[in-house]
Amino acid sequence: MTLLKLKQKAIVSAEMKTPKEETEIYDSFAQDLARGVDVVDRKSYEVIIDSRRKDLLKAWLMGKNGIVLDYGCGDGSFSRFIKNELNADVVGVDVSKGMIKYASAMKSENNISYLIADCHFLPFKDGTFSAVIGMGIFHHLNLRVAISECVIVLQKSGFLVAFEPNSLCPLSFIGRRLFKTKIHTPHERTHTYWSFIHEIRRNGFVIVDLRFLSFLGFVFPFIWASKFAHLFAFLEDYAVHLKRVDRLLEKIPITKHLCWQFIVAGVKEKLLT
Repeated sequence: MTLLKLKQKAIVSAEMKTPKEETEIYDSFAQDLARGVDVVDRKSYEVIIDSRRKDLLKAWLMGKNGIVLDYGCGDGSFSRFIKNELNADVVGVDVSKGMIKYASAMKSENNISYLIADCHFLPFKDGTFSAVIGMGIFHHLNLRVAISECVIVLQKSGFLVAFEPNSLCPLSFIGRRLFKTKIHTPHERTHTYWSFIHEIRRNGFVIVDLRFLSFLGFVFPFIWASKFAHLFAFLEDYAVHLKRVDRLLEKIPITKHLCWQFIVAGVKEKLLT
């Protein structure tokens, strides 16, 4: 991998710092993962959600040159996917020391660089990356500051891909209030797809794709990892069918806009002035 050029240290303002509580929550979650305790059932989550997110990343990133930044990489699962399946150089950053430690321990024989860094202030030189992917990170951040950071570290014509929870999703709204998981943190704020698009357009991105993912199926991997698992255990063998139901609901104009996640892909066409 090309040696990364890092910024010199700078004074960081309060709005450019992730709250300490967020970091502590994910440090604790990393310990859970190391003990095999998760907030979702990974087998069904892969079928219903992650297999589809990976297909989209393949379509958008396959064959692209340069280094990919996994922005808020968490456990490093998508860093490993990008390296192993797309054969791309990848760097993962996360503010949680625990998550970076876990990701580093899980990486394959292929070289992946992981750094502890606050996503509000990335330690890289301008134009370092050809693509930035955010797998559910922006709602944990100050969106204005985060998008500005992505603009800075992306090359011109660089690709930004964001998978974000949709604030319009009724099932997610209920779940976040009545059935919170350990990774639902007090400072996170979900977005509508149009407010997110407005912000990245304001920063010089041209939208090349907008998708919606999972109206119903996303609920079950969380249930199957919870104390309510026994109530819906009979459905575990039908995960692939839940995925098919989701695909149908994503094509209906009303239900697609109420899906769990929106996915935005944009290309940086303008330089900040």
